Amino acid sequence: MVKEQVKRVARDAGATAGRIADHPWFERVARAGFVANGLVHIILGCTAVWVAVGGKGDTEQSGAIKVLAQQPFGLVLLWLCLLGTALLALWNLFNAFFGTASLKAGGSADPREQEGRRRWKDFLKALGQAAAYAAVAAAFVGFVRGDASDSGRAASQASTTLASAPGGQVLLWLAGALLGVVGLVFCVNGVRRKWKDELRRPSSPAVASALTVCGVAGYFGKGITLAAVGVLAAVAAARGDSQDSTGVDGALKSMRELPMGVPLLVAVGLGLALYGVFLVLRSRYDTMK
Repeated sequence: MVKEQVKRVARDAGATAGRIADHPWFERVARAGFVANGLVHIILGCTAVWVAVGGKGDTEQSGAIKVLAQQPFGLVLLWLCLLGTALLALWNLFNAFFGTASLKAGGSADPREQEGRRRWKDFLKALGQAAAYAAVAAAFVGFVRGDASDSGRAASQASTTLASAPGGQVLLWLAGALLGVVGLVFCVNGVRRKWKDELRRPSSPAVASALTVCGVAGYFGKGITLAAVGVLAAVAAARGDSQDSTGVDGALKSMRELPMGVPLLVAVGLGLALYGVFLVLRSRYDTMK
């Protein structure tokens, strides 16, 4: 009897969560998360270009959020960005377990079948996006509370903690290699324009062209940045000095020291800024499925 009641409560809760995940207003307000993340990338990209030509700046997520906080009505802007990214993270989480990306939906979820592999891919992608936007929301939380931490220092501390664990140097190298692969996937998706499958086609040819240019260039800029962070982490693990893994800021500023490093960093910075513009446009044209 109790077991049946528990099953019924769980079933009702799942049905309610499914209705929430599919509710059009939940989808609409969650789109603000794309805009918030886009603003962060635009500021980050512009700062990288400024650093490339000899200026000073913090090419980290925390540095970009600090710039937002310094604008008129900065606290209000931070709260809006926090709510947007948190809701988008929650929407992806609901979508993974109760929405179109759920493994509980109709059809086969057997990974040995093509449909099953596609559904597992959609499920894991939704979880990954939920985690990514939750991390961005967490960064905004720190600034709203007034106890924000430096992203680069946090990355270095996390690397040191990981490296000090049993087999930590190997784990740090694997984490760097994985991040490098993710960066490569971003670049490949930029060339193949896989993201077009997730967007509605704009009715305006000019907007459609802008979306394509920003998507291709933006995915490249984002991919190269992620790959650079991964390479820096892998090199730090190989040298046995985890403090060399300093996140995005360290990776971007290391590019400047390479041969042809200034034009490379300018190109990557422009790519990151265009990726931010792409995210802002995506808030309007993403199918949210």
